[in-house]
Amino acid sequence: MINEADIEFMRNTRKEVVAGRQTLITIAYTGAGTVDDITGEVIGGQSVERDVMSVVTEISSAASTSFERLVVNGVAVEKGDVWLSIAFELVADIAEIIESLRYDGRWYTVMASDKKGIGARNRIEVLGRVTT
Repeated sequence: MINEADIEFMRNTRKEVVAGRQTLITIAYTGAGTVDDITGEVIGGQSVERDVMSVVTEISSAASTSFERLVVNGVAVEKGDVWLSIAFELVADIAEIIESLRYDGRWYTVMASDKKGIGARNRIEVLGRVTT
């Protein structure tokens, strides 16, 4: 059974594992606006950007993932996509509304996003596809 000390150990170990492997990225989301009563859509919200550190994996081919076809949340991973792992505490307040990200000078649309962690959320993994 996992206890609080185990969870804290995993959190600290993850910080050590990703140290030196992180890259500065920019995430974008729609900020506060008014919510449409019928559709629930945010109206009049402005795009907001936040710089965070992330482990980034560039997908050069599906074969490099050890799968002929990799599907994440129903989205097929393609060559040119990026896979990011971001510390949850950096985006906990906006994890559900991240729309796009900038990495290496290119903008990517968020195709899938998952909160991860054993016992407690410690990261969010995001699949991004280059915006054309």
